[in-house]
Amino acid sequence: MNKRMKKKQAYKAYIKAIFEGYEKMLENPEIDSLTFTYLHEQTSLTRDEQKQIRFLTVDKA
Repeated sequence: MNKRMKKKQAYKAYIKAIFEGYEKMLENPEIDSLTFTYLHEQTSLTRDEQKQIRFLTVDKA
């Protein structure tokens, strides 16, 4: 498998993990935050004061 395909599959796994984490947070209100990392990108799922789930994606330098 070439490098491009490995990167593509890793990115798909990253996106899938984010959505599975989101579903997990919907099912369990006790979870306050989750963090997912892909290469130089980091996505955090957090709850605000109203217990709504917020996404924040930042580039890591």
